[in-house]
Amino acid sequence: MKKLIVIMMISILMLSALATAAGNPEKVRVFLEFKGKPDAGVVSQAGGRVLHSYALLENVLAVEVPANSLQGLLQNSNVVNVEYDAEAHASGKPAPSQPAQQLPWGVDKVDAELSNNTGLGVTVCVVDTGIDKDHPDLQANIVGGKNFVAKGATIDSTKWDDDNGHGTHVAGTIAAVDNTIGVVGVAPSASLLAAKVLNRQGSGYLSDVIAGIDYCVQSGAKVVSMSLGSSSDVQAFHNAVDAAYADGVLLVAAAGNDYGGAVSYPAAYDSVVAVSATDSNNNLASFSNVGPEVELAAPGVSILSTYKDGGYATLSGTSMATPHVSGVAALAIQANPLMSNVEVRALLQNTADDLGAVGKDNLFGYGLVDAELLN
Repeated sequence: MKKLIVIMMISILMLSALATAAGNPEKVRVFLEFKGKPDAGVVSQAGGRVLHSYALLENVLAVEVPANSLQGLLQNSNVVNVEYDAEAHASGKPAPSQPAQQLPWGVDKVDAELSNNTGLGVTVCVVDTGIDKDHPDLQANIVGGKNFVAKGATIDSTKWDDDNGHGTHVAGTIAAVDNTIGVVGVAPSASLLAAKVLNRQGSGYLSDVIAGIDYCVQSGAKVVSMSLGSSSDVQAFHNAVDAAYADGVLLVAAAGNDYGGAVSYPAAYDSVVAVSATDSNNNLASFSNVGPEVELAAPGVSILSTYKDGGYATLSGTSMATPHVSGVAALAIQANPLMSNVEVRALLQNTADDLGAVGKDNLFGYGLVDAELLN
């Protein structure tokens, strides 16, 4: 089969841009897929370096190599495919701080406060810009994190504190503590892991996102929450989420914010729960992507949650809808600890409040996720 270089992009709100690494000669970040065990020597011979190896993708390396070495890599008999890495962007507009605890309308809408469960004993991994380590509304539930974003040529794995805000906002919707201040999350006793794959500008490479998912799985997370997406179907990414699902993890991702566009990846993959966004009147959010892959809907308009530097912010997007589903999944897993991820997924579908056309549809999927019926 002819080898192909596939150029792809990912984004977690609206924007995306292809990126290559600077250097002389110009260097690029790519995935190398081997016939068998990856050969780091091939990378060294090409004048490059290995960025990541993966437990989920045993025959793939993420590497940085001179652009003029790509043709030689394609001609290597042990290299079966080369795909370009890509860059992602996040954005959001914060609102003033809210010191007194509120029940956010989205948490109320999915009936989380009516659940007999709190997510206790269930770990949710947030693949995003990190989580504010010291946030008073999150600190008690944070059990660890890891950074995958390089600064220069090095990666300090301990630097997973959120310097953007997006990841902390997602984490708060999932599991802000019920502690009289700020907000309360859908699953206020769930454990939070942070996989920081995006930098302070909200940008990051897909190879880092895969490494973050890998970390979540190896760390024992039951739910992986991904408020990110791609317009391109990239095989390495597809294989990684499929492998995580096969390992028993429930993966939840944003449908995308292209105002009715096609569901983005990884949400469009069969192994991932795709989430569209609704407003407080159960209408589809104007920005939400739609399609047959949409599985569940959740609140995503003017969502108040935690933010970086101990603050709070109101943001909108399918990025905000996704953690509502991730939190309800944590409640379902606590209530049904012997269920597989496949069974929990079916439970979320069967207990959703039907919206729009009767039955599953392209706007809301099976309907608005509902925590009350999980008891």
